Amino acid sequence: MPLIISIVGYSNSGKTRLLEKMIPILKAKGYTIGIIKHSGHDFSLDQPAKDTYKFKQAGADGVVLVGSGQIGYLGNIDESEGLNLNRIEQTFFSDRDIVLTEGFKKGDKPKIAVLTRGEEEQLFKEVEGNIVATVGEIPFRSDLPHFKTDDSEGLVQMLEDRFLKERNKPSIRVILDGKNIPLNHFVQDMARSGIMGMLSPLKGFKESQDIEIKIHFPEKK
Repeated sequence: MPLIISIVGYSNSGKTRLLEKMIPILKAKGYTIGIIKHSGHDFSLDQPAKDTYKFKQAGADGVVLVGSGQIGYLGNIDESEGLNLNRIEQTFFSDRDIVLTEGFKKGDKPKIAVLTRGEEEQLFKEVEGNIVATVGEIPFRSDLPHFKTDDSEGLVQMLEDRFLKERNKPSIRVILDGKNIPLNHFVQDMARSGIMGMLSPLKGFKESQDIEIKIHFPEKK
């Protein structure tokens, strides 16, 4: 499962700008990233007269639109039960290294608080779970790492050192007829354990940084 980190703060505090700066830094380090944004306003991903809108109006519980290398989902959720970030992550981002959310003050995910001058105390009262760092011009809590708004590099380095490096296990790639087949972390862990369990007792086997296994199936007659 990917690491989920929530970027929380009030409107116009700079959450979106912070994410825009963090994404290319994480990508340059080789991590794959998913983004989940929580909106406090009504919105629509579809338009009347479109087929997906008609399917939804007809009573479908969810509609997926796929085309031109893109995918979109239109469906309803019951926010009275809370928004389950794990379920969203498993559905859309199970093969990513890290999922960053904009919003989601509630829940048990680690959070980075983007501070607004004079409203820091109220924000901390509203946030559930563990705040791992703050971002803003002036620190609010001396016991938390603090980063200026222009120090996205330092913030990403903190996340990598604290959360990502220990998750950075050897990856398993499946190449099928020259095409890479994505594997989520659960499948990679299972495959890794099974392969190492079979190989380690073999004579001549030694641990190596890269282990390559190729399977060739004869053509069916």
